[in-house]
Amino acid sequence: MKIDCKNLDCPKPVVETKKALENLNNGESLEIVLNSIISKNNVLKFLNSLNLNPSFKEYQDEIIVYVEKKEVDLNKTNPNEYSILFLKSDKVGCGELGENLFVGFLETLKNIENIPSKIICVNESVLVNTNKDHKAHMAMKELENLGVEIISCGACLEFFSKTKELKIGSIGNAYEIVNELFGKAKIITL
Repeated sequence: MKIDCKNLDCPKPVVETKKALENLNNGESLEIVLNSIISKNNVLKFLNSLNLNPSFKEYQDEIIVYVEKKEVDLNKTNPNEYSILFLKSDKVGCGELGENLFVGFLETLKNIENIPSKIICVNESVLVNTNKDHKAHMAMKELENLGVEIISCGACLEFFSKTKELKIGSIGNAYEIVNELFGKAKIITL
């Protein structure tokens, strides 16, 4: 089966890939045609999370991801409860006070016993992970060094033209983020 996911906004390439896999029998192959590096990375991340071992070829105007369906649970979630910090801004409140509160929060977070297993960054919070000069950059990097998985929204990075400047964590997509937020995680939002 071959599906065309060119020019689709996040998370549609992942959603369409999931739908296509649901319609395949074990052992059948799927080709996903894309034309965005972010979409390629999102689809590969999704397929790898299912242990499907995808491959891909890049051409001048498109990328084709290849995968063979195996017996997998396409609706799997993490069975263990864990916490996620969901960040929508790079400050808590407004102005300089909001920036200082945000840094103080992250600095304090790394010193508590039950730090979150993941931090999901959307909107302006992705800027913390792309700019070494951001007030909160070092605190976020230290949390990553402590084993916290940092995920930045790929669409947000693209919006701010910062995709190639990511210095902390990995690029996520809406499908992955929504799946995390509605899984078994305890969600904390600032």
